[in-house]
Amino acid sequence: MRFKVIILSLIILMSYNVSLAGKYPHHQLGISFSTISGTGLGYVIELDRYNSFQFTLMPYYTGSNAEKNLNLTLITGLEYQRTLYRDFENKIYAFGAASLWYFEKNSSRIINPNSDFEKEILLYDKDVYHNLGLGLGYDYILNEVVSFNFNLGLQYQFTSNDSYPNYLERTRGQASFLGLGGGVGIFFHL
Repeated sequence: MRFKVIILSLIILMSYNVSLAGKYPHHQLGISFSTISGTGLGYVIELDRYNSFQFTLMPYYTGSNAEKNLNLTLITGLEYQRTLYRDFENKIYAFGAASLWYFEKNSSRIINPNSDFEKEILLYDKDVYHNLGLGLGYDYILNEVVSFNFNLGLQYQFTSNDSYPNYLERTRGQASFLGLGGGVGIFFHL
């Protein structure tokens, strides 16, 4: 009799754990723009009710010739989210994030055109930005299918080489920037 009670208890406990395991992890896929945690295609995995990770990636290039005319952009980021409040439509969370923004530009220029000393030179330029930040975020969850995300926080950005302007430059010719950063996004629950 005791053996049957133990077996029955184990079966109930295992079925309870399986039902909990079916709830988490939750997965979301969408588009995100954030100066702190990166821009591009975003993936969110909710490990449980309180802990989530967001991964962001955007590779992009333009140009016709890799040696003479190529612009490469690679943005990647990671964000940890800790839920502070949650109900069916709202989620408020604290986050810590980091991202890497890599810009590479290859171009060519002709020196002394239409002369005997005409020469083509190849130019190469690379900028790398590192972003770190802490802040608060808000998700509005619509019908448990779509989330609209807004976040705001303190951002620290530093770069070792800032030679040409782009849409992320916040250092303004300095080696680093400290100030407000934030982002928006839309995610579809899978």
